[in-house]
Amino acid sequence: MLLKYLNQLEQAVKAACDHPDTDTVNRCADCVATLDAYLDAQMEPVQRRGRELMDGMIPSELHSRVCQRVH
Repeated sequence: MLLKYLNQLEQAVKAACDHPDTDTVNRCADCVATLDAYLDAQMEPVQRRGRELMDGMIPSELHSRVCQRVH
């Protein structure tokens, strides 16, 4: 499941970088929220590594727009 969610996030990030409109950014935020919820239910090493990967996938110019929609 982790790989599935990471792949979905990767695709959503690419789409949001290519077309940073509200819908694609919201889709990216949804993927972040889904992955974050999944990681909450995992053991600490998986949580840590999953969040490291997730943070590394979101470019800085997109990070604030995505994270404000998640939190």
